[in-house]
Amino acid sequence: MADQSREDRIRQRAYELWEREGKPDGADLRFWEKAMDEIDEEGRQKDSSDKRQPAGMGSAGA
Repeated sequence: MADQSREDRIRQRAYELWEREGKPDGADLRFWEKAMDEIDEEGRQKDSSDKRQPAGMGSAGA
């Protein structure tokens, strides 16, 4: 399920990037890879910030 969610997020981001650049033909792989990099980086940042929270804090403050 998490993989599907990740793929959906990548698809949405790739579409946004494609639209932002004027919907060029033949650039789908470039946008997919850029979106994948961005989504994965967001995941790494979230994991890093979760590890810095004091024990017991969870995501209650988010």
